[in-house]
Amino acid sequence: MPEKKKLLLFSHVCNSRNVTGAEKLLLFNARKLSAYYDCTIVVPRQGSLSVLAKRYGIRTLLCENGLLYSMCAPHGNLAGEFHSIAWSEQVRRTVELLNKERPDAVLVNTSVNVSSAIAAKQLGIPVVWQITEVIASNEFTAEAVNLIDRYSDLIIGISDSVLLPFLGTQAADKTALLYPSWNPEDIHPDIWPAQRWHKRAAWKVKSTEVLVGYISSYLIPEKGADHFIAAALSVAGQYPEVKFVIIGAEIQSEYYRDLKRAVQGSAYPHRFRFVSFEDHVESAFNAMDIVVVPGILPEGFGLTALEAMVFGKPVVAYASGGLREILEAVGSGAYLVPTRDSVSLADKCAEMLSSMELTRSVGERNRAQVEAVFGPAAYDSRLLGLVQRIQGLSGVVVPLPEPAEPSPDAVDFHFPDSEVLPLEPEPTATSVSVKRAGRRRRMKLKRAKRLRRRRSGVGRSLSARRGGKGRVRKLVRHRRKSGRRTARARTKRVRGRHKLARR
Repeated sequence: MPEKKKLLLFSHVCNSRNVTGAEKLLLFNARKLSAYYDCTIVVPRQGSLSVLAKRYGIRTLLCENGLLYSMCAPHGNLAGEFHSIAWSEQVRRTVELLNKERPDAVLVNTSVNVSSAIAAKQLGIPVVWQITEVIASNEFTAEAVNLIDRYSDLIIGISDSVLLPFLGTQAADKTALLYPSWNPEDIHPDIWPAQRWHKRAAWKVKSTEVLVGYISSYLIPEKGADHFIAAALSVAGQYPEVKFVIIGAEIQSEYYRDLKRAVQGSAYPHRFRFVSFEDHVESAFNAMDIVVVPGILPEGFGLTALEAMVFGKPVVAYASGGLREILEAVGSGAYLVPTRDSVSLADKCAEMLSSMELTRSVGERNRAQVEAVFGPAAYDSRLLGLVQRIQGLSGVVVPLPEPAEPSPDAVDFHFPDSEVLPLEPEPTATSVSVKRAGRRRRMKLKRAKRLRRRRSGVGRSLSARRGGKGRVRKLVRHRRKSGRRTARARTKRVRGRHKLARR
């Protein structure tokens, strides 16, 4: 049997607890591609993704990366920021890793993970660049598309919405559509009733109550949790048997507090439940009756909606990006509403809640149609054609751009997900003398502060403040022991006070 070729799959993040949709998709890709390649996932740090990969027998490697979020939100200084990454330490370390591993191809996940693509093309290794988000449409979009085209040999889009910016460009011929799917062994219909009962019991939801759910890796404005709460509060008064669950980790404190305030300030706080982390999403979806996906920004695909329909749930969603594609493909386009229209979102939820028979029938139809359009069989067929294209790739070397002087109006660039600290300069005689002078100045300030405290009498006994020899007393709280001795001592003190009063 011929030895499998080696494929390195680069993840842009590896979160410690909550797994994002992009991480799930990369792991799914690795599991599927393992039938054709010797797959290794490269992560910037250890986390949930590396743990899950190990569980499925997939090797992982550590390599810090440089992310460029301007790739999905292009602006005027995109080329300058891209140039900064090209000459960064992250690219150099990735080149070292690639020289050591010598893969036959690399798969780069998300448009922002540019350092991996730059390093691979520098060595002439074929690059498969998987785009999972919709690149914002503006006057600089073409520049982002050209950069992806230059540093890739094949571009995978997870939806037509993702591939839209590439249509009509020279990169169009190297694009391929590959919808996400799921592994049949991860779905367990025989235990769904038990999962539903246990999860609803844990969330204190009765069997007679209806549960409307929202689920996201993180609670951020772009995912529309506030729109879900607004729609939920609109229908809560009309349907007293309905409860709501919001699943997602807090990452923006002020936004999270606003969500909690909106619920606590309403007349129905007892009917909402916030869950920061859900390890077993199958149980969570089975506990729900209706799933709402109010994504504000155009979704690359919408894995939440796909997963909900796999478990036979009706989905109400904003018609943004890939969400529109999914719901229209399975015949649930009637449950799409205009983006940011929480009133229409509430109306569609109310339509579902008014008839549980309708809710069940829509859920059953979703499950049947999603299997036909996005199921494992459909995915395997698309993947086979894609693998044939990957195996026919021959990498072209793209050298690093010439180093240029930074412009005075350039935007400061940083690597958001990198933990690399800048190297400190070698200490000189001047720097050492400056440090010593600073240390002496700090000591002098401390002595002056102590002197001021002594003169003001802070922390000193009354006799010391009057000019006596009292010392500064430390305030020490003694914890009294409970029991008879404490009671007797208290009685003694009270009697003593009474005697003094009588005198």
